[in-house]
Amino acid sequence: MGNIVKNVKDETQFLTPGPQPNGLQAVADGVWVIDQQNQQTYKLSWSDGKVLHQAPTVAAHTSGITWDGFHLWVASTYVPQVLLQVNVATGKEVRRLASPGVETGQGPHELAWIRGFPWVTVPSPVNKTFQLEPESGRLRYQFTVPDTVPHGLAWDGECIWCAERQARKITGYNLAGKVIDELHLIEGPDPRRAGSSWSDIVRRSALVLRCLQSEDLYHLHLAQQL
Repeated sequence: MGNIVKNVKDETQFLTPGPQPNGLQAVADGVWVIDQQNQQTYKLSWSDGKVLHQAPTVAAHTSGITWDGFHLWVASTYVPQVLLQVNVATGKEVRRLASPGVETGQGPHELAWIRGFPWVTVPSPVNKTFQLEPESGRLRYQFTVPDTVPHGLAWDGECIWCAERQARKITGYNLAGKVIDELHLIEGPDPRRAGSSWSDIVRRSALVLRCLQSEDLYHLHLAQQL
């Protein structure tokens, strides 16, 4: 199965500007965050969380964001339950793709842009990660994620990391869906975090997570095994 890391610790990175961050995307000069309450996209400084850019979206209860090098993509989890390619400056829609699994009533969650294609997680009852054509939304590939609420996605060049927000677990898969690594988050002393739903992850020098029940972003050192 590869190198399995059983327990890892987190540390607070900074607070996000919105009330409920629900999607993250790392870029060289910052981290993009989308908020599921105010539907705003924010680009934040890595060092202190300062807002570098902000724009609205037309999504509903957004659960994911990614960057294709030219545009942002956001996942609209509630109706219209689509993937939206948006203008980074204005937040206006450029293109929309149908999300797989909407016939079950479940909308798209986190997104990752990998080698020219969008990937998206869809939780229970679908429990899959999908690769789509960016122009048409045609399904290219999919694999099953054996957890109840797979949500966060991140790509590090080798693994596509998927955060399961109920089990406090992050699993690294190769692009064929084979498990490579598995991380388990220990319970933290902060009562806001104890039992909280962890979700989205990005990849830089380490993983960064956000807590669904607070405005916090957390830094996870992969080298730290407990």
